[in-house]
Amino acid sequence: MIPLHLSTQTMNIQLSVGQWQGFYTYGASYGQLLEGQEVEFRLFIEQYNNGVFSGKIIDWDGVGAEGEVAIVAGFLEGNLISFKKTYAHYLEIDEWGNSFVAEDIPRHTVFYEGSFNKELNQFDGKWEIIEQEYHTPVATYEMLASGTWRLLHVD
Repeated sequence: MIPLHLSTQTMNIQLSVGQWQGFYTYGASYGQLLEGQEVEFRLFIEQYNNGVFSGKIIDWDGVGAEGEVAIVAGFLEGNLISFKKTYAHYLEIDEWGNSFVAEDIPRHTVFYEGSFNKELNQFDGKWEIIEQEYHTPVATYEMLASGTWRLLHVD
């Protein structure tokens, strides 16, 4: 039984403190070696109050994952969910799909947005990360990488 509280009239969803199983998929910007690959992660919601939550995520697999713990902060409003996952290091990927810590680049953050899918009884949506940022006198340009994700409660 998933501890989501659903009201069919208002679609009011509440998250619960505890463990959630998630999966993210690499998008086209990762190239043929990684595009479409699905990676498992675990979200541990440690605090949830009035739609705001925080906790930790562990990526089990994937490029550069190696069980690294990331900090999570987000919110749930209606059936919309948004959270960010911040790593301790910035991991770069070489042309063969190997990852390494880039000491000269600050840690990175992945942004997740989505909604509750009532038919599948899960959250799903899109994620994106700023891979590179270029500053000019007139503007700042960002190169983004993205993909999809889904999240289910673990009984």
